[in-house]
Amino acid sequence: MLNTCFTMSRQISRRQFLLGTGSLMALGYLSWLGLIPRAMPAAGNKPQPAESAPTGQAPPLPESVVCDYVFRHGLIIDGSGDKAYPGDLGIKGKQIAAVGDFQAAPGAVEIDARGLVLSPGFIDLHTHTEAYLGSGGRGEMFLLQGVTTHLGGNCGTSVARVGDFLAGINKLALNLGILAGYKNLRQATVAREGRPAGAREVAAMQQKLATALQEGAFGLSVGLEYWPQSLATTQELIDLCQVLKEYGGFYATHIRSEGDQVFKAVEEAIEIGQQAGIPVQYSHIKTAGRRNWGKMKQVLSLLDGARQGGLDITADVYGYTFSSWDVGSSRNSIHEEDLLLALQHPWVMIGSDSGLDPRGRAIHPRAYGNYSHILRHYCLDKGVITLEEAIHKMTLMPARRMGLKDRGLLAPGYKADVVAFDAGTIASRATRANPNQLATGVRWVLVNGQVAVKDGQATGCFAGEVLRRI
Repeated sequence: MLNTCFTMSRQISRRQFLLGTGSLMALGYLSWLGLIPRAMPAAGNKPQPAESAPTGQAPPLPESVVCDYVFRHGLIIDGSGDKAYPGDLGIKGKQIAAVGDFQAAPGAVEIDARGLVLSPGFIDLHTHTEAYLGSGGRGEMFLLQGVTTHLGGNCGTSVARVGDFLAGINKLALNLGILAGYKNLRQATVAREGRPAGAREVAAMQQKLATALQEGAFGLSVGLEYWPQSLATTQELIDLCQVLKEYGGFYATHIRSEGDQVFKAVEEAIEIGQQAGIPVQYSHIKTAGRRNWGKMKQVLSLLDGARQGGLDITADVYGYTFSSWDVGSSRNSIHEEDLLLALQHPWVMIGSDSGLDPRGRAIHPRAYGNYSHILRHYCLDKGVITLEEAIHKMTLMPARRMGLKDRGLLAPGYKADVVAFDAGTIASRATRANPNQLATGVRWVLVNGQVAVKDGQATGCFAGEVLRRI
């Protein structure tokens, strides 16, 4: 049964389809050879998905597959990090029905995907958009970058009660999950600010954190550079993270210093993860300030060492050399060489750190452009990271960190969060001076099998789902 967002007419005739299987396909895919950069040497072993996935050729499938939609003749980049390959993509209901070379049963709506990359919808695990999306924001600035899932409540600032917030959501433009915020826990328990929490207050925060995790929070976030969160002691955070271990959540940390004390701050995050025995997500990794430029290599070495010691620690990075603290000035607090080292590292995924006001306005271009900017500037123009690597960092890697076992990969049975973009025109239009410009190049987006972007235009469809930690 077709989705109820709207009904589309067939995009190509049977005669056009038959013609497309011959010489036009060959000519179309030859053009891709000039668009995809050569793979760079890996900085280490690439994380591998738990499931098997296509490896450069279409997998065998049944002769006839029942589908609602079929994207024909696209270039499939499935999210696993494996090489792209030409093929078709079938959608049935909320799930992917088939990928590769297959025959769709009669009745499917066929979409001509020649010249388009087909990939999983992008998963942004570092956002501050829960208030905007949770109150019915249309989300076109994200959908037109190919983003289909957000994780909100980062940097220690989240919602007062996770259960009430999630239960109160009536409609969503994209999928949304939430973290419990340390600042919220502290505000609800510490009677007087300006001091570390006492033992009883820590115990009360542990109880509130357990409730939030039971209600669906994916973990605990902290923003240790911000007052009053900076008052938290290492031991207090270890004690809180013991609750995460019990419920299976992860610790998302905006570390205590991203500048002069960055090494010490990273070591603290590692210590907390090791002592509590929980996964750590190092938020928006950077070495900020001119005198700290060049330190990224050592920061990444600390991550590598912790992983070799058994700690499940990963990081995320956005694609700009200036932070929100730099907006309004001409300052770039991040050196591009440090940014590139992070972007190329096998255990660093991509997140936006995007925030919006209730009207959907941003102060930094990363909200409207982060994903399109990375694909255009760093993949297709500079060639410092391949499309396959970047999309892996935008899809399967964050899905695995969040524990989403049915998203982040183009494979049968996975949720039909899908983006089709034109590698020739994908680009961010958001700038430092004008950050609220919609991106270009994304032609189609499906969220849970419903069409959220059609022919480059947002449809206004609210097909997103509330996500809870399982």
